Amino acid sequence: MNIKIFTFYYTNNYGTLIQALSLQEFLSKNTNLKVEFAKYQPKKLLYREIFRPIIKKNLSDSLKNMIKSYRLRNWKKENVQIIDGDVLDRLVCLRAFKTNPDTVIHMATYPRAKIVDEDPINGVPKVIDTTTNLLWHAAKWNTKKFVYISSSMVYGDFVDGTKEEASTKPQNIYGEAKLTGERLTKLFAKRDGLNYVIVRPSGVFGPGDLPDRVVSKFFDKAMNNEEIHLHNGENKVDFTYRQDAAYGIIKAANSEVANTSFNITAGNATSLRTLAETIVDITGSQSEIKDIGMHKLYPLRGTLDISRAKDLLDYKPQCSLRQGLESYYEWIRKYTGKI
Repeated sequence: MNIKIFTFYYTNNYGTLIQALSLQEFLSKNTNLKVEFAKYQPKKLLYREIFRPIIKKNLSDSLKNMIKSYRLRNWKKENVQIIDGDVLDRLVCLRAFKTNPDTVIHMATYPRAKIVDEDPINGVPKVIDTTTNLLWHAAKWNTKKFVYISSSMVYGDFVDGTKEEASTKPQNIYGEAKLTGERLTKLFAKRDGLNYVIVRPSGVFGPGDLPDRVVSKFFDKAMNNEEIHLHNGENKVDFTYRQDAAYGIIKAANSEVANTSFNITAGNATSLRTLAETIVDITGSQSEIKDIGMHKLYPLRGTLDISRAKDLLDYKPQCSLRQGLESYYEWIRKYTGKI
């Protein structure tokens, strides 16, 4: 089987890259699979204006060094080919698709709602245009299955037990852009007979994560005994360790099931306060935890129902939140030298 994975990438390893790295690790163990990554490199101007400030803002030197240390060397396996280029470039896509991949996994998007919401003029077209371009090429080259990595943000505010057929009412621009990607996927499928699967992950974290996302930020504060600020500590997130997310995506890609959506999460939401308390406990930190009120960008969330994925994909999350946090902490200490 030939699997093509399109992922967002640049030097400092952001966002969905952590899922892609996990996918690579998972797939490289199967010598019968040919895996190719097409990296989506944003333009230098966009990097300079949006991403570099995120790296520099409110991050300790140790965490910056961690990001610099974690490079693509982990991807360089015998059965992995990396194709450089912008997936908005049709010639790049032509080069990527000429191997006739059986499955396309579309992860080429911005990794944070904040980035798209703060710069929608650049962010929204990138989310939507990359999807359109990849769908067009997948249909043109008769790809057997198109796996679109969406987001739990498409639900907007949701309660515990939310299933895939629940209403989608995004509360931010990022969620609306991802929902548009889902609709485009379904339209291409209907028009061109393309089989698809939509995956909606939630709160993915682990080695290689964006340093400004909540789990990484809490660890950074805790390891430096600094105050941890919460935006509504009782708000919950269905945090999912990266290996479970990768496991679920591969299950969806390899299954005969098509033309449906799956919640791929831990299936057990945790409050932000409990997350912070657990991280303080794991690190032995003296950090105080302070609730500073709601953040307008993020919806109220809960536990997503993963029964469909369990029943149809035999998806079984393997890692509890604490196990994932402990594993991530060991990785942080290794790459920052704090052992």
